[in-house]
Amino acid sequence: METVITVVICLLIGLFGDIMAHNGQNVTNAVQASARASSTPALRNNSEHSNIDKTLLLVAENWNKIDVNKDGKHNCIDAAVLFYQYYPDKSKVCIELNKNPDTGMNHLFNCVFTDGVWKAIEPQAYASNKPSYLMGAIWGKNYDASYNRDVTSDYMIYVKR
Repeated sequence: METVITVVICLLIGLFGDIMAHNGQNVTNAVQASARASSTPALRNNSEHSNIDKTLLLVAENWNKIDVNKDGKHNCIDAAVLFYQYYPDKSKVCIELNKNPDTGMNHLFNCVFTDGVWKAIEPQAYASNKPSYLMGAIWGKNYDASYNRDVTSDYMIYVKR
């Protein structure tokens, strides 16, 4: 009986805390996605995960407001350039293109060097409220890493310093 009472009390405390935390506040997609992405198991390097998390939050706040290449659209170009621009360690980030004729994918994203390898990051993940920020997890079979091409130098003209 004590266990049941303890469980009920914990549930009520959790529910009350959740109501209080959201009372009058708008919880953004970016914050929700950030909480989920913090459990992304593929990235173990805490400092790089922290950099990725902070950068994705900045992109989520700004990508639909800033048209980096002035084409009148807010798309993967804006998100990838902003991610690169905001990422604190330029030696560990690049802008990538994946153009796969078999799946129709034609997408700009970023890679970050962490855990000794380059990880493909979807820069729109938090803005789109995705449960992960890894390209493979988001795009599934449409994403084939063998089509990745580093295009950082092509997009540097849009990066503000």
